Amino acid sequence: MSVRHNGADSTALGGADPHDVLGVRRGASPQQVNRAFHREALRGGHPDTGGDARAFRRLVLARDTLLANPVTSPPRPHPTPAAAPRPAAPRPAQPRPGQPRPAPSRSDGSALPLIVLFFLFLVIVPHVLLALVLILVP
Repeated sequence: MSVRHNGADSTALGGADPHDVLGVRRGASPQQVNRAFHREALRGGHPDTGGDARAFRRLVLARDTLLANPVTSPPRPHPTPAAAPRPAAPRPAQPRPGQPRPAPSRSDGSALPLIVLFFLFLVIVPHVLLALVLILVP
């Protein structure tokens, strides 16, 4: 028995489910289907990279079938009261009132003050020294 998806029958996929061809779960999002298609094409399924043209057509058909007829996933069951909730992520420690806050770190990588000092040292200082020499030497 062949099942028709989007004008193509499943016999072109060798009777395989399009989800199995691409390696995605039922109800996968279009982004997941495209990602799986690209992954399989890069693994050697594309004819331009030496892959089998028939295998690539199979990948294209599976992708097109899944994108044309997305299968909705069944609704997730609601958590039961017996199920323990996930622990919340630890919050950063807040300083207590009255305690001094820690000094901000200077790891922002700002090199502007060093560049200004370097400029002053290399440009301004030699000019001042040259002016002093010209004034003092008759």
